[in-house]
Amino acid sequence: MNMKHARYLLAGLVVTSAFAQEAKPKPLYFGATYVFNEGDLRKYAGGKAWSYAFEFGYEMIPSSEGIGANLYGRYMRTFGDRRYSTPTLNVFPAGGVKLQLDTVTVGLDLTFATPIKGLVPYAGLNLNYYDGTKTDSFLAPKYSFEDSKAKAGVRMGIQYRFNDSWSAAVDYNFTEWRSARTETRIPGVNPMNPSWVGLTARYNFSY
Repeated sequence: MNMKHARYLLAGLVVTSAFAQEAKPKPLYFGATYVFNEGDLRKYAGGKAWSYAFEFGYEMIPSSEGIGANLYGRYMRTFGDRRYSTPTLNVFPAGGVKLQLDTVTVGLDLTFATPIKGLVPYAGLNLNYYDGTKTDSFLAPKYSFEDSKAKAGVRMGIQYRFNDSWSAAVDYNFTEWRSARTETRIPGVNPMNPSWVGLTARYNFSY
């Protein structure tokens, strides 16, 4: 083998190595989500239409296997607009009240392969931990929104992978939270079963 052939072989090895690195699985992902409040969550937030969330996940089984599995954790923050009493529901102070909600979620999604490259439907179950706060005290009886018990939830969505690193996802989420017969019924407070639509940008990386 002369030097010219050796240079060609070396160049080929470098290119092959580069492609091999690009093809390396990237099972970890970080996502930022624009949340569209729906149903009880929007009522709780005084009609405010949006929240935000951040998500960190791990692809345990790739969807290329037919059915895959993702484990994830999520933090969501909802800032509410001011809510006021009405003639039929006199429970808020005269100056109104703003309600805020912090949600921590752990969940598992199943992912499904499709004939369309990059298109990945998913669905799964999750557990949610809610912590609600308020800017002002309610009139009697007072209400507490802190809850340390895990609440069940589901989500269904679809993801589109632009390349190995970037993807976008949209999903619908529904969870349980509060329903106490011994407390005053307040729309968006009791009962309160948050639901929302999330639009997420994801970045995948390896470790």
